[in-house]
Amino acid sequence: MRTARKLAPAGIAAVLALTIAPAATPAATAQTPGTAAPSAAVSETGWALRVPAQDRAYLRAAHRGHLAEIAAAKAALRESRDRDVRGIAWRLIRDHRRLDARLREVADRFDVRLPTSPSAAQRDDLRAVVARSGPRFDRAWLRLQADAHEHALWLGQRELRRGHSARVKDLARDSAPVIRHHLREIRAEL
Repeated sequence: MRTARKLAPAGIAAVLALTIAPAATPAATAQTPGTAAPSAAVSETGWALRVPAQDRAYLRAAHRGHLAEIAAAKAALRESRDRDVRGIAWRLIRDHRRLDARLREVADRFDVRLPTSPSAAQRDDLRAVVARSGPRFDRAWLRLQADAHEHALWLGQRELRRGHSARVKDLARDSAPVIRHHLREIRAEL
């Protein structure tokens, strides 16, 4: 009886240690040469605990793209007097906010830290466009948007080819028709 009393706390501690221990150790998840790239470890809820570097890079770049598109669209609403350019700007704000909301949800689940602003190059490009006025602004803004949307399509295609996470690839796949539609509208105005 005394032995059982002494072993009971040790047994409870062992059970707790097994249930609290991390799902996988770094050594257990290391990739051996010649094997496929590691996929994300999955939690009980089905969401990945970690996401591979390609997927993290896509989430960050796509988020920056959305931020840049929203900032550029707001600039067009301030600066442009062209009704069609302003219409495109309103649609960009609406659609990129929606796309970014989905992206942020996935990034939060994967615990991926997202940038808080567009890149320095994106900000510089927008500053150069805003320095113009009238029809010159509109033309430069449309060119900037065409380039940005072509880059966004390229990012999505790269994610679909190289990405590992099904959830992140779904984001890239689902955003492509919206981005293509924007690109068609932009090119029609150029």
